[in-house]
Amino acid sequence: MGSYKQNRFRKWTATSAALVTIGGCLLSVGPAKASESEPGILLDLKQTTRFMDLDKNKIDIISDDGDEGERTVLGQTKQNYPVKIVIQKAPPLSPSASGEDATKGSQGNPKLGEDRQLSTAPAVEIETLSEAELKFDTSTMKPVSAWAVTPTTASLAWEVPNQATRSEIYVNGKFSQNVTRGKFSTNGLAPSTEYTFTVVTPVTVGDSEEESRKTFTLRTLSPNGHAITTKTYQTYGTAFQYKTFIPPARVDASMCNYADSSYTFGGDNRGFRSPPINAPFDAPDYRTMMWANVNWQNPDGEKLVLAKNVGQSVTYKNNQVVATSYASTSNMLFQEGQSAGSYAQVRFKHDASNPHCKLWDINYGGSISYSVMVRFYRSGLVEVVGNRQQAPAHEGWARFNTTAGTEQWLNVFQLGNTGFHCLIGLCGTQTINYARSY
Repeated sequence: MGSYKQNRFRKWTATSAALVTIGGCLLSVGPAKASESEPGILLDLKQTTRFMDLDKNKIDIISDDGDEGERTVLGQTKQNYPVKIVIQKAPPLSPSASGEDATKGSQGNPKLGEDRQLSTAPAVEIETLSEAELKFDTSTMKPVSAWAVTPTTASLAWEVPNQATRSEIYVNGKFSQNVTRGKFSTNGLAPSTEYTFTVVTPVTVGDSEEESRKTFTLRTLSPNGHAITTKTYQTYGTAFQYKTFIPPARVDASMCNYADSSYTFGGDNRGFRSPPINAPFDAPDYRTMMWANVNWQNPDGEKLVLAKNVGQSVTYKNNQVVATSYASTSNMLFQEGQSAGSYAQVRFKHDASNPHCKLWDINYGGSISYSVMVRFYRSGLVEVVGNRQQAPAHEGWARFNTTAGTEQWLNVFQLGNTGFHCLIGLCGTQTINYARSY
């Protein structure tokens, strides 16, 4: 998928029927079966008490679980087809994207004098938070996304970032159309079939244009309603891992060694790749790693499990090792841990410097910096919102329970290395706003 500017003139063509866009909704025209003429569901994040289809016909409500974080409503359309509506809420983001107003779950003490390098390999640091420690005032929560399915339709609504007005919609990886106002609906779908919808929204940051991406994996319902359940749970847990790494095996280190080009730093010698089955306890292939897992069943009080670690820093001179050590993890913080119903969140507040670019606790080489809020929904959605300095490479992966009882990692974002000069703030921050569902 390209950028918004690259794709705004593209149109999706289908071999089975002509398509026309009406008010941000995709409707099939021409000969169609009776079930294919069923309208989608009208979704609006500001209206969550009375539901209608796009023809303004009322939806008869059968059940409403009233979940504080992820509410599921089951109903019936005018055509007597089942409908499932899910409304996902989240607390408002803190005023400062830096996450300085830490609440529950803070680790470490970000004092400059304590940000020392470590001479021996650190173990993966683990912290756990109980359900009681994660409680908060749920009255502050507001809807940030919603979706609905019937046997032949799918509808989406989402919080539009940074006052953006236009989004691109991709269906199963193919460009579909441009829509406005954070809403989309399509009909003529096959019953009991899985579809992946990706929403790409341009986000203007300063003089640059970036992208926000949300991916919804939805399954249409069976016409007889037998496929409806109160909630499609992630049975055990949902995890998210954030790694920063240097793709080459070696990079220039002259900026930290008096402009002497005979110095190099050891990189991680890899590209983007999925975490292994034993994450977060796998051998470090990264500069830094932060990880969170939500235990939805919470059998032992450990509702949120957090982990962090760093990889070894190596400096070479004329290809000979002259220094090895590890960056401090004291400024890699977990903040604002909260949970309610089928929702949980934690902020990753990250600031880690190269231990070989320091003179008396003064970091003159810059630091790997990012601050993101990670939102978990039990239906199988992970959303990551925040920003980063654009170096080195950053990757985010979400782990979901599969219907077969196994676990699967899916990519949330892959962000490249713009240049190490970005570590001292010369590039500005890059917006991170991605979501991935199973």
